[in-house]
Amino acid sequence: MWTRDQAVRLGKVVTRLRLDRNLTQEKLAHAAGMTKNQVQLIEAGRASGRKGEAGAANPRLSTLAGLAEALGVTVSELLAEAGL
Repeated sequence: MWTRDQAVRLGKVVTRLRLDRNLTQEKLAHAAGMTKNQVQLIEAGRASGRKGEAGAANPRLSTLAGLAEALGVTVSELLAEAGL
């Protein structure tokens, strides 16, 4: 089962890779074919921006593929760097 800790670890890796490439959340979102809000939630490890909801982000494979491509890594590398 996907845990909050795993979601947070993935979010930290996405944030680090994004910053290493001098990308804003908006530029990463555009390159990955998603919204800035989705990037924000993934980086925070949250499933929802709603107040009081603490569910873990659980991105689809297509979302991970878009992020990985935009960041210049494979999905496997992205997950491996997060220890997943």
